Amino acid sequence: MYSQKKLKLLKLSENVEITFQPFDYELLTVTPIAVLSKKSVQFTPIRLVNMLNSGDAIDSLVYDNSDDEEEESSVSIGVRWSGDMRVFASEKPSSCTIDEVSVDFSYEDHMVTVQVPWPNYSRLSEIKYVF
Repeated sequence: MYSQKKLKLLKLSENVEITFQPFDYELLTVTPIAVLSKKSVQFTPIRLVNMLNSGDAIDSLVYDNSDDEEEESSVSIGVRWSGDMRVFASEKPSSCTIDEVSVDFSYEDHMVTVQVPWPNYSRLSEIKYVF
């Protein structure tokens, strides 16, 4: 929920009730949760939270679920534009990179937040979360 800055996990059978005051609004991002099979980590991208049209910021999404038990699972997201990128993850990632450079991230209440800088070139920024 954009205005309320809340995350709600729902089952398919659950509903959300929202009440609006006059001239009030709310934007909802609805996205399915994937499970990284090797680590059983639940994961889904939310968006660049500074954008109203959040769906347009994520250009690609790749889940790497290698069959090798020794390898880590990862998720790569191609993002256009800059800002605070948030994803839901049931566990804290072991690392996070942007364009193969390690970056600081925060993890609170199953929400991973990373600051995506404005790219100096006309291509996507690739954010990689490793579990």
